Amino acid sequence: MAVSYRSWNDGDDLRLLEVLPAPEADPVIALRALMGPDTDEPAWSRTVVATDDDVVVGAGAVQLNPLHPSRLWAFVEVGSANRGDGVGQALAARMREAGEQSHPGLPLRTKVGPGTTGESFAQAQGMVPVMTHRHVVVAPGAIPPQPIGEGDSATESVEDLATGSVELTRAVGEFYRAANAWDPPADLTLGQVNKQFLSDSAQAYGAIVLRRGVDRGAGVRGSIGAFAISYRSLELDAERAEADPERLAELDDLPTDVLIGWDPTLSDEEAAVAVAKLMGLLVARYPIRVEVTDAMRPLAVVCAQLVAEGTAKVIDEAVTYADPT
Repeated sequence: MAVSYRSWNDGDDLRLLEVLPAPEADPVIALRALMGPDTDEPAWSRTVVATDDDVVVGAGAVQLNPLHPSRLWAFVEVGSANRGDGVGQALAARMREAGEQSHPGLPLRTKVGPGTTGESFAQAQGMVPVMTHRHVVVAPGAIPPQPIGEGDSATESVEDLATGSVELTRAVGEFYRAANAWDPPADLTLGQVNKQFLSDSAQAYGAIVLRRGVDRGAGVRGSIGAFAISYRSLELDAERAEADPERLAELDDLPTDVLIGWDPTLSDEEAAVAVAKLMGLLVARYPIRVEVTDAMRPLAVVCAQLVAEGTAKVIDEAVTYADPT
């Protein structure tokens, strides 16, 4: 076999579909999207395609994510018929070379499903696991709603907050930086935080916050102790638009994606209590889906308890592997 390597050409996406197997896990679907023409803006990206007698047999991509610029995303995949022939190793070497030429010193990272060939390949590359990610669906009524902010002496309150709120944007930014300290994010402006997590383009459509330190008598609103942002699903909206009335009830049972965060200055115990209170309100009637990492300890503790009780379930799991640093 005489394999050659070249840059991306138009139509390679269709050629790869002919040889690549069905994705083993969700991360493969997302990382395949890295492959494409070489670009420098808005994100630096390079793709190398492996061919055997002009037949595409695999490809690899490496990309800089401006939100997390301390590592480069990398992904390699080879058609089933050519696995074990050294093509993957050669592509991985080319990914490292391309990354080192443009961004010297930056390590690589990738995301894999546990127990997959992708995980085995990452380990063979000397990468180590640095974070586990899970999507958890929480059932309606999983947490009984708790009374919050009742009476003039209450020190907590819940309120709806506009997604354009500067206060909310600041809270989201502080939480995001703290929750991703393992993969340090860029120094985002408030405008960038709002665009990424709270804008129409992000599909954010509602937010509620739990305030702490409320003093109604003194007119003190308190500070945001925890927040929850809901996101609309474009796929679900399109399906709703075409659905007949009998399907709407079924569609209403689909979970809503929610980002739950908290004030990182709180202790883990305080944050977990605040998270549980907000989740109790969110799942009073409908299910929600949350993404949780091991770094989000308060949310991870609450979700683990719900899973143990059978009122929540992990629907997918992925692990980020990275070069040792």
